[in-house]
Amino acid sequence: MNNPIPEAFDISQAPSTREEKRGSRSSAVWHQFKRDWRVLMTNPVTILGVVLIAIFGLMAISYPLLRATVLGAAFYDPITGFDFAVLHPSPPGPGHLLGTDSLGHDVLSMLLAATQPAFLIGLAASLTTAVISTLMGVTAAYFGGFVDNFLVHIADAFLLLPAPIFMVIVGMRFQDLGPVQLGLIYGVIAGAGSATIVMRSQALLVVARPFIEAARIAGGSSWHIIRVHVLPHMLPLAALYMMLSVTGAVVSDGFISFFGFSRNYLNWGTMIYSSFVYSSSLGTGTEWHVLLPPSLALSLFAAAFYFVSRGLHQLADPRLRTR
Repeated sequence: MNNPIPEAFDISQAPSTREEKRGSRSSAVWHQFKRDWRVLMTNPVTILGVVLIAIFGLMAISYPLLRATVLGAAFYDPITGFDFAVLHPSPPGPGHLLGTDSLGHDVLSMLLAATQPAFLIGLAASLTTAVISTLMGVTAAYFGGFVDNFLVHIADAFLLLPAPIFMVIVGMRFQDLGPVQLGLIYGVIAGAGSATIVMRSQALLVVARPFIEAARIAGGSSWHIIRVHVLPHMLPLAALYMMLSVTGAVVSDGFISFFGFSRNYLNWGTMIYSSFVYSSSLGTGTEWHVLLPPSLALSLFAAAFYFVSRGLHQLADPRLRTR
């Protein structure tokens, strides 16, 4: 007796070529991305974070254009600028929208110029944290045994080395490091420590699911199972730690400069440090128009990525979606 194959299981409708399989997988990833994006956009805190990041992004993108046009005069240079026609420090006015500091630097120019290094250190730290924590966590959870014990011991060792404190030590010793190098160092310390512990816990839950065992029985290699079945389930948590890493790296960088360990680029911490040191040495008093803009910028920049991380936490933990 011939039993026809049900239409729902028609083999002819399954992807037959590698290109069709890739297209089907890409379509599934795109639909998953849209579902996750809708979840994120239901959180008002996340929306606020995205808006703030967009504003800082516009600041970083627009600064080169402003420097070449309306801020093109030499006295708008954030490092060497000095306006001889103004008595410094000067309050906000038409020629200097945020005023000038005791050294004659235009506050707006410095504020905008410090935005690009903040994104550089944040990007370097976030990517490094995500890559290292994901690789170590997934490898430890999937292979277990000696590999698991070895990587867990490494993570435990890095837990004893808080990234912000270590960054201050690095800033004291190596004062010529750029934002990318500092971001990479922060990402290694943060990624190999607490982030790896959390990612390993998540990976253990994924590896214990039935479809992983089914993939092994079907003959899938370890690399195939990790790449196709494990890593996609780790992405929301990895993105969460990327956002948290940006916050930690930027604040640490600001503290290094605030403590007076000068380096070869301008950031918001340098502006805060200068507003205290030079106003005291020159007897000009507290320059609030110099102190407040970088303080607010540093706080809001860190808060923006923290707000986004709140939404990613909701995405990584489905139990929070119903609250």
